[in-house]
Order: sequence, then structure tokens, then C-alpha cells
Amino acid sequence: MARTGQRSSPDARRISASHSRPPLFVAQLPSGSGSQTINRVLIANRGEIACRIIATCRKLDLTSIAVYAEEDATSRHISEADEAISLGSISQAGGNPFLNVQLLVDVARSVKADAVHPGYGYLSENSTFAEAIRAAGLIFVGPSAQAMSTLGDKRNSKDYLRKNEPRIPLIPGFTGSSQNSADLETAAEAIGFPVMLKASAGGGGKGMRIVRERSKLKDELLRAQSEAQRSFGSSDCILEKYIEEAKHIEIQIVGDSHGNVLSLWERECSVQRRHQKVIEETPSPFLTPQIRKEMSAAAVRIGELLHYEGAGTVEFVVDIRDSSFYFLEVNTRLQVEHPITEEVTGLDVVALQLYAAAGGKFKDLRNLDQIPQQGHAIECRLCAEDPGRDFRPENGTIQLWREATHSTARDVRYETAVQSGATISIYFDPMIAKIVVWAPTRQLAIAKMSKVMANTVCAGVRTNQLFLQSCLLHDSFQNPAYTTSLIPTHLADLLRNPYSSRLKEIFSILSVVPGLVLREGYGNRSTNKPFKHTRRAFRTQHFDPVNLDTTITKVVDATLAQQPVLSVWNASQTRSASTYTVSLIPMTTNEDSTEQKSTAKNSAAHEVSRQYNAVSNLLRNGAVTRAPTHEVCLRQWQSLSNQDVGSWRTASAELVIDQSKIHAFIATNASSTYERSSSKAEAQRILCHLPALGTYIEYEAHSLLSYHESLREEVASTVGSAASKTVKAPMPCKVLSVLKQKGDQVKAGEVVMVIESMKMETNISIAAEGTFQTSIKEGDAVDDGKVLCWVE
Repeated sequence: MARTGQRSSPDARRISASHSRPPLFVAQLPSGSGSQTINRVLIANRGEIACRIIATCRKLDLTSIAVYAEEDATSRHISEADEAISLGSISQAGGNPFLNVQLLVDVARSVKADAVHPGYGYLSENSTFAEAIRAAGLIFVGPSAQAMSTLGDKRNSKDYLRKNEPRIPLIPGFTGSSQNSADLETAAEAIGFPVMLKASAGGGGKGMRIVRERSKLKDELLRAQSEAQRSFGSSDCILEKYIEEAKHIEIQIVGDSHGNVLSLWERECSVQRRHQKVIEETPSPFLTPQIRKEMSAAAVRIGELLHYEGAGTVEFVVDIRDSSFYFLEVNTRLQVEHPITEEVTGLDVVALQLYAAAGGKFKDLRNLDQIPQQGHAIECRLCAEDPGRDFRPENGTIQLWREATHSTARDVRYETAVQSGATISIYFDPMIAKIVVWAPTRQLAIAKMSKVMANTVCAGVRTNQLFLQSCLLHDSFQNPAYTTSLIPTHLADLLRNPYSSRLKEIFSILSVVPGLVLREGYGNRSTNKPFKHTRRAFRTQHFDPVNLDTTITKVVDATLAQQPVLSVWNASQTRSASTYTVSLIPMTTNEDSTEQKSTAKNSAAHEVSRQYNAVSNLLRNGAVTRAPTHEVCLRQWQSLSNQDVGSWRTASAELVIDQSKIHAFIATNASSTYERSSSKAEAQRILCHLPALGTYIEYEAHSLLSYHESLREEVASTVGSAASKTVKAPMPCKVLSVLKQKGDQVKAGEVVMVIESMKMETNISIAAEGTFQTSIKEGDAVDDGKVLCWVE
């Protein structure tokens, strides 16, 4: 186990304060008789939650010790901790090291930790882990093993409450323990469809399936059990009634070892996709003071039953038809969304966890005498995923990460472990960051979060950033009675850009941005004429209409179906040197070619030559004079050299297009010595974040020659082929199951495989009818773009 890392600056992760609101109250650890000494804390987790715990350790002058997997070496929690220990590879023979109880106990003892904080996920709700830590003579920052085994398991918690606190309302469900699909089918019929399958041992949306008819239950049970086993080490699932018009509202509780259990009020978590929360807020805009009081009292009673210690969350389902609420589960750990509770109560919840673990009495803390609920807080989970493809996880490198410029204010905070150059891996959860805002009212908080989200730069990996803004600004979110069906009900609307309905037109005009960046941003002001590098006195057709300063720009976004745009550049004769008049000519792609469709046997070389000649003829026939023109100027350019990673360079820029000012953040791999007349096929990538559109656009920029050279491989793979009969891996993944045998007959749309990436399962279906073929087997690790299967 390798050790690395030095203590970072005390200001590196401070939750900053402004004059408008005091900083969070941090409970200092108790001293004297009855208390336990905590000086060194090992954090048995990774990423943003590790960074969050490190921040509080720093406030309490505690030594923080991080652990990490080799695949997570760029995570910020490694450098921010006082010490860091490598656990080896995530794919090691012993399995995921974050789930290896003995390994983590051995590490904690070897570094002489006094306490272990489990964070959330992984082993945070595993009673065996808690027992092992305590058996090793260390402090486990969390509840007792008995409380965890009783409340942390959904089946056990419902059975316990049914016997010991019958006043707590429970959702109707199957009370047995059978995992036999036939038994569960019979139970589901008795309960009434729709029903919900849930992993008994964990949360976070893993191992959850809605089943609306009996014939689907067996397959969905297998999927839920598989996901539960990989996520929590247990395949056990429960079955209960699914309430259609429901809200997901939870109560944060904290308890000490002296029998004191307190409510820190509720959080509304009803904006969900795939049964996972993406936007949370507090207070709930739906609850009346009376219902809030009743739910808080019920949560505290549950905690008191088992002498609960530390932070926990009691989750409820609220039926909006009559405001009745039902117990859902208890998360015996710190929740992802705890920061919004901190913002409205003014309490550092992690500090309260450590205070309780050290034996402190909450009655000794005057700040807990009257717990406020001031203002309104919202949290958005920024995730690497593609909302347009059923929220499929994405991976890659964040080339530019930049928090909104006013994020240093007390009312905005980022919880993240990423930075420019961070790799989003298939081995971990796709959440990149939690963004939290506070304001005096809900409407002000929504407006502030929308602005902060639009001005947050996360360029290089596809995310749900724009989708979150659509949710915040949608009319349904303004209605306090919104339910967990908000996203599925309004998905089509939410996938649209909330700031503009003319997106394709705007993107076409914005295709001038890459050309301007290449010409002006990095000081390369040479022209892009195809034949400018000829020897002196060599006779060329200098006045040929094709010999122009051009760039071909392509938007890398399949959802827009945007054609490449040919831009022709002319330096302004009357304005500054960085002002141009640009003509934009949409190009027809090879898919639009009538000739190609009728000549499937064309060679790749022939097809590329045909397309190049078509563009040449377009220019010779006066397309430039007929094309719309735009005046563009680069007014400001400021390098963000401290954000540069490898060959990528970053900058903030102010551009003017047709007298409209546009602010942008740029990341590009274009070199200042790059020759735009290059005949190489490689495109120059330009990532352009536009706060006005709330997202970034990825461009590929080419010269005439390099663009058509890049088509050679593309055309070779499509001319005369049956692409729809081949399925490629949409991301690096692991094949969980192959549902068909070689030679089986399959129908178009039929699911043939199940893959896993970033803890999420994804169905793979075939697009054409035929005979199934594959060279892949279950358990294989597959790279992005590799052929999974095909039909003949």
C-alpha cells in the first residue's frame, strides 16, 4: 500500500462565509471524562464525500487520511487529505477494495487511525463493517451495528416497526422473505399492480424496478437482484405497493450516545430519474406546518427506539391526494443531499457526527436548543450522463472545470472532487459534483441555482447540466405539488433547451466561433488557403474561387443532426484586425447524397473525391456570394493557463457576432503552430461553454483537405454496409449477460445483452431482424466502440 500526499492549504476546501450569513456551526469535539479521543480520521470512501469530510476535519484540526483506487488517481480528495493510501486496483482479485472489510480495517490500523468515517454508499450501512471497526479498537462514525442491521435493511426495518411502533404508517407490501419469483408474483397480485421491487440492503436508486404487470416481474426481479448484489453485497429484494402520485420527503435526524435524538427538518427529493434523486430542496414547498411536525415526530420516535447515534435519514412517501405519509426506509448514514440541511439550519452535520462519535452530549450544545429552518436551499447533482439516451452514463476527461465566478459567496457552494483534467471513469458513480445554493425564498433560490448552473463550466464530458436547468425552469417544478413522476411525465419538454427554441439556427451561426478561436485566440493569424505554402515563383491559380480562407466546422452532437458548415473568412477592411466578415454555407453530408445511395459499390476513395469536387464546384458556382454573412470580432481573450491540462489550452473570451456580445469559455487542443491547411485527417477539437445557452458545445474544425480526408474511414465503413445490423458498445463496460445464443433468430428492438457501466445496468437491443451472432461472453470487459453483436 503506497502512501502519498501532503497537507493542502487550509483554504483549499473551506466552506466560505460572507457578511450576510454566519458560517456553519462546527461542534468542537468534547473533552473530559466519558469522551473518546479522535485525532486521526480515516475516510473509507472517495470523491466529493471524502472532500466534504476532509473539510470538516480541517476545521476541527483533525488529521484526515484518504484511501483511493489506482483508477481514481486524479481525484481531488487524494491531494486534499493530510495523508493518502492506495488500495490498489478496483479490479483486483479480491474485488472492489471499497467493499473489502478486512482490507479497510487493516489500513485503518496500519495508519493508526482513531476513527473511521464511512461516508455514504459502499460499506456505510454495512453492520459487519461497523462491528469490525469497533472490534479493532477504533471508533466507527455512525450508529451501532444493531441499529444498522435493524434499520438499514428495508425488510428488517419494516418488520421491526410493525412490531414495536405500529403508529408509524407503512406502505402495503409483501411481509415474507421469499425471493422466489412465483411467491412474489402471487404477492404482487394480492397487493395490486403497479408494485415496486427494491434492494433491501441499500439505496441510491440501485436495485429498484417498477413492475406494472405479472409477466414482467420475473425478469425485473433478476435485474434488481443482480444490481443489488454488485452494489451492496446482498441480492435480497422487497416488494411493496407503488404509489403513483407520490412525493419523496425525508427527515434528517441526529442522535448522540446519551439518548438524545433531534430532527433537522425535511428535505424534498421528488425530482428523480431512474429512481435516483437529481434535485433536492428544503423546506418542502408542499408540507404544511402540521404535517412537517408529524413527520419529524415520527422520525425522532424511530431513532429513539434504537438509541440512534450519528446522522441518519428517515424517508417517507407522501401521497399528494390526501397528504398521508408512509414510512419508506432509514438510511443509517450521511446522505448525499445533507448540504441543503446544513444551509437552512446553519449546522455542520459532519461535525455533529464526529461530536456524537466522540461521546459528546447534544444537550451541551446551545446551538441545538432551537434548530432553525431559515430561507430555502436547493441542491443539483451534476452527473456524467446523456439525458437524451435514457440517462446513459458517460465517461471521459473534463478538459475545463470552472465554478461560477460568484461561487465564493456564502450562499453558493460546490461539493466535488474534480478539476480540469479529471477523468470520469466507468468504475465509479457518474456524479461529478453537487451544487448547492441558499436564498431567502424558494423563487430566489431557483433563480440563483439556474444562474449558477448556467455559469458552471464542465466541458469535455456529456452531462445533465442543461437538463437540470430545464427542470428548474419548467412550470411543473413551480407547482409545490410536483411528484416523483415530474421527469418521466415531462421528459420531452425537459430535453429541450430552456433558453431558446431556435437551437439549430443559433448553433449554425455559432459555428463561426471555432474559426475565430483558431485565427485570433492563439495568435495564429495566417490564412487557411489550401495552396499558400507553394515555393516562390511557382505558378498556382491564386485567384481560383476555391483558394479561399475557409474552415469546416462540425457540431459533435448527434441529437442536433447538424450539418457541417463551411465558413469563408474575409478580414475586415474598415474595422480592427480581429474583425472578419464570414459567409456560412451548410454542407450536404454523404447521407444526403443521391448518387451515393444509388451507387452502393462506390469505393471510399471515389466517394471522398466526389464529395470534395462537390464542394469545389459549390464555391466556383458562386455559393459564397449567395450565402448569409456575419460580422464577427474577438473583443477580449484571457488565457486560463492555470486550468491547462496536457496539450489542451483554456481561455475566457468575449466575442461579438453581428453586434451581439457573447461570453464564452474555451478549451481546445489546437496548437498555436497548427496549420489549418493541413491535409491530416485529425480535427481540432474546440469546446465552447456559453452561459447564455447553459451548456457547452463541442466542435470539430477542419480545413477543406483534412475534412475530406477524415471522411475516408467513415465512408469506407458505411458504403455498402449494413450498419443497423451491428451493435457497438456505447461506452466502456462490462457484459453482465448475453441473452441470446449464436444462431438464434431475433426481432428488431429485442434486448439481446445487458451491460454495466458506472454502477448502472443498460439493456442492449438489436435494430434489425436476423440471426444473432457475437464473439462476446458474459464477464467480458469491452472498450467503447467495440462490436458487441450483429445479425446476419
